[in-house]
Amino acid sequence: MLFGVSQFRAAYRAGKLSPVEAIESQLAYADVVANEVNAISQVSPTALDEAHESESRWTAGCPKGPLDGIPVVVKDSYHIAGMKRWHGSAIHDGDAPSAKTSEPIERLREAGAIVVAKTTMPDMGMLGAGISSQFGIVRNPWNKDINPGGSSAGAGASLACGLGAFGLGTDIAGSVRLPAAHCGLAAIKPTQGRIAYSPASNMRSSGVMGRSMSDVVEGLMCVGKEAPTDPQCLPGAFRPIAFEEVLQRLPKVGLLLDVGYGTPTDPVVAEAARAAAARLEAAGFAVEPVSLGLGEADFANADLVFKAHAAAEVRASRHPEAVLDLVAQWLEGADARPMADYEDAMCGLLATVAKVEAAAGAYDFLVSPVIPTLPFAADTPGPGDEEMLLHHTHYTAWFNQSGQPAAVYREKNDAETGLPIGVQIVGRRFDDAGALAVAAYLESTRAEVAPFPTFEEVPSYD
Repeated sequence: MLFGVSQFRAAYRAGKLSPVEAIESQLAYADVVANEVNAISQVSPTALDEAHESESRWTAGCPKGPLDGIPVVVKDSYHIAGMKRWHGSAIHDGDAPSAKTSEPIERLREAGAIVVAKTTMPDMGMLGAGISSQFGIVRNPWNKDINPGGSSAGAGASLACGLGAFGLGTDIAGSVRLPAAHCGLAAIKPTQGRIAYSPASNMRSSGVMGRSMSDVVEGLMCVGKEAPTDPQCLPGAFRPIAFEEVLQRLPKVGLLLDVGYGTPTDPVVAEAARAAAARLEAAGFAVEPVSLGLGEADFANADLVFKAHAAAEVRASRHPEAVLDLVAQWLEGADARPMADYEDAMCGLLATVAKVEAAAGAYDFLVSPVIPTLPFAADTPGPGDEEMLLHHTHYTAWFNQSGQPAAVYREKNDAETGLPIGVQIVGRRFDDAGALAVAAYLESTRAEVAPFPTFEEVPSYD
């Protein structure tokens, strides 16, 4: 049995498992995960010491917090003092360990969680895939020839094969939700600012990933808090609500199967979203189809903004020539564009956000696919995305721009390939609890799904 947060906590409380035993087995399995799917960037050098401290607290009956001794994995994009950070790319040395720890990791530690490992990602998080100039190709444990999604690629692959209780990724265009869908996980990209994370960003958000919605909720309860170091973070802390409370609103749902542009949606993927919407309708939600009405010009503005973001990091790095070839080709000429082009793109982006808000504003929730196709080959950046690296993220990227919370759960596995198919639930800004409650209801009412594809050495605590 794969343990989640509640199972670890209950076993520690009952004395049936010690944090030291748990973390030792997790560290050993991290080596297996690294070898099997290339998902680990660095194992934590302090995890075992932290486990001994946790064990002492549990023995004394004084756990530090709700996650005391719980193993987690976190993306290479986060800083952890004393650990290396490449941000997925060989353009950075990685020789000098981080001097500080990112706020979401501090919140984990305050709750007692133990980071077992940092996980791999593509260059600067600029691919919805697991290809990296620093780490190579990250693979999906459901099928090693298949992509785990990105950019939180290693986090998704690690969790899917049974490492950790949950994990943290980051999301700028779907980078938490895409690997969740590829790997059959649950996840949330919360309302921008719900998880304090500096430097503050209007697009990039920290997010929580897990094998179940309950573990995602547990994680967000601990990391979804304000901090003085992030001037754009939301006040207070995340608190979950019950599905019945959502139902009392008589909510209206938009079934989103047409963004207006992008990679065509595979019928089996669309059918999964329709099945989810049908269960909500049977539960009392009003459901109707909706389109965002966007076009390729809307994507072109977002694409230029993403290019500017990446080009600046490459230019400032010590080894700009080492960037992944795919990313180098995508960025060609970006650093020579006039500043006025960037301003035009940003203004266009804001105009598109207004269109998204107008289309979505009539609904309490949107139900949509996460990726338009089934997961694609491990060595490709996306379905036809060799020149437009984030073109297939049209179901996810715009909700970073609008700041809306978006949760993902696994609806089913494809009958022919066995690969997981995810569904996305988008809520109104600040209604993270509602989006998670709806996703949890759908997870609990789906048909039985395939067990996660663990390796032989996976920790078993039965």
